[in-house]
Amino acid sequence: MTVAPPRPEGPSAVLAAKLDDPEVAASILVLLEHADLVAVLLEGLDQFLHRSEAIGTSLMEAVGDLRSTVGANETLGEITVDFPKVADAAVRLINADLLTKEAVDQVSVLARGLVQGGEDAATRPVEVNGPLSLLKLLKDPDVNRAISYFATVARAIGRELDKPRPA
Repeated sequence: MTVAPPRPEGPSAVLAAKLDDPEVAASILVLLEHADLVAVLLEGLDQFLHRSEAIGTSLMEAVGDLRSTVGANETLGEITVDFPKVADAAVRLINADLLTKEAVDQVSVLARGLVQGGEDAATRPVEVNGPLSLLKLLKDPDVNRAISYFATVARAIGRELDKPRPA
């Protein structure tokens, strides 16, 4: 007959019971396998805590520098931001159809045409000397295509304007 050695009492008994738990034992093994990493993390945390006062001082100096920069610049000093209003506008903009891919693509077409048209108008403007020359422009395929585009857009805008507006 074998007799088991008596179990210690007190904290060592609690520790022995915990070590008998397979999950606790597995966790301790993981810690031991990564002891070098744990040591590096603890050393880094220790250094951070030792330097926390210097870090805090640096942050406060940066905030002070920012305040003096803003205070010295009249334009920046006059800026007031109504954050709730800005947030509301941002939410409305995000929820509007302005930022859809299709809308951005259409605005891009208009922007590119506007830029190119501005450059062309500076170097070789289209001469319009009266109603007859204006009618002749309709024979230009580019002008005809643009007028057709804007007429189609005008119809769509008219339909949108006819819809009831949300309150």
